[in-house]
Amino acid sequence: MSYDLMVFEKSKAPADAAAFLAWYGEQTEWDGDYDCNDIAHTSPNLQKFFQQIRTIFPPMNGAFAPSDEALMNDPELEERLCDYCIGEDSIYLSLAYSVADRAYDIVRRAAYFAGVGFFSPSDNGSAPVLLESRCPMLLEGEWFRPVCVSDFDSICEKLDDMLIRNHSYLYLTDQSDSYIQVGGYGDSFTVEKRVYTDCISYTHQKAGYSYTEKDDADSSVVIAGNPVRVKQRQILSGETVGRLFQDFFLGTETVDSVEWTNMDL
Repeated sequence: MSYDLMVFEKSKAPADAAAFLAWYGEQTEWDGDYDCNDIAHTSPNLQKFFQQIRTIFPPMNGAFAPSDEALMNDPELEERLCDYCIGEDSIYLSLAYSVADRAYDIVRRAAYFAGVGFFSPSDNGSAPVLLESRCPMLLEGEWFRPVCVSDFDSICEKLDDMLIRNHSYLYLTDQSDSYIQVGGYGDSFTVEKRVYTDCISYTHQKAGYSYTEKDDADSSVVIAGNPVRVKQRQILSGETVGRLFQDFFLGTETVDSVEWTNMDL
């Protein structure tokens, strides 16, 4: 048994779920007059996807397959090998179940950045994901169940709730798994974000006022009843938090008074 995923050209796939499954069945018959290991006959977007993913999950066969020497020198490489079946409008991936969780996330992000659709046939009941925009985003917080949102008013409503003590943290995650999160209550918050630049690379940053506005002394905010140490300048007002979340939602950078500091350095 293998863990299977598929990416596809969105313009060629039916939008209706039942029609998509029929189309999926046709795609996996592999009766085309071409080499299923050769990317030359597939679309530019699918080629872009393959070039992103092939070094993470190397193909078992074809021009990009690792050599026997490479497999001997890297014992973990064999576990990440992938059997790719490359069609004109889709690429089918078969991987080991031991890498299933990681593969799902990485392949889905690679599909997002390549502009192709994503389908997980190994997950019963899953539907194809078109990944046509950063929405709907997933909004989740300490005091409510995760909800999908496509408008900023829904986010503002939950941010306003954080004026109440014990409503301590909130996450907003887009289709690429980039997120922004806020912790605190009242009018003292700290904000950080992780933004993916490709299927595995990202920046992880914390927001803070410019040095001219706040000093760099140690301080803290209270999150879920516990004090969390931050710099004084990294304690933000509710108004600033709202503007940062709006920037993340819209994919803009408009808050000139805030600087982002890398957290992973």
